[in-house]
Amino acid sequence: MAVEVKKIPGGLEVDGLRLRKGKCGCDGGGLACCHTWSKVKRKGDTVNFEAKMSGPDTSDTFSWSYTVSKDGVTVNVTVEDAADKEIYSGYFPPAIEEWKSRGWEVTGREGERRDGAVWRCAPCKWLYKEDEEGRPFEELPDDWRCPNCGVGRDQFERIA
Repeated sequence: MAVEVKKIPGGLEVDGLRLRKGKCGCDGGGLACCHTWSKVKRKGDTVNFEAKMSGPDTSDTFSWSYTVSKDGVTVNVTVEDAADKEIYSGYFPPAIEEWKSRGWEVTGREGERRDGAVWRCAPCKWLYKEDEEGRPFEELPDDWRCPNCGVGRDQFERIA
């Protein structure tokens, strides 16, 4: 059975896993510009996902990457990350374990992603990192608000 690679809004779906692009898009409307992004491109049987999660306010930067292959299709993931990021406008790639669970072979790997589950505030791009906060996002009280811009939980999306 061949690996299905198809276009989806904002990116590609490869074997049921989403690789999405995103960019800062700041408009000078009072939000700090984060200079972060993710992009995904396909060339033949190769899909490349690249992300820059570090910005002008981050200092603890590191890189990680992996390559997975299945049935002649290769996915390359390269990320410039920051342990101290507070906002991020792009998307995370699927965890390597998600690829492995679908029968993909890991053919290359450097460094490690350090964030656990991550939720992003849609208006201000602030990140709720469950590992740092010590509490799953779903367990926050209904009246919990983004500490950066004040919107409710319903304005957050899980990005990793």
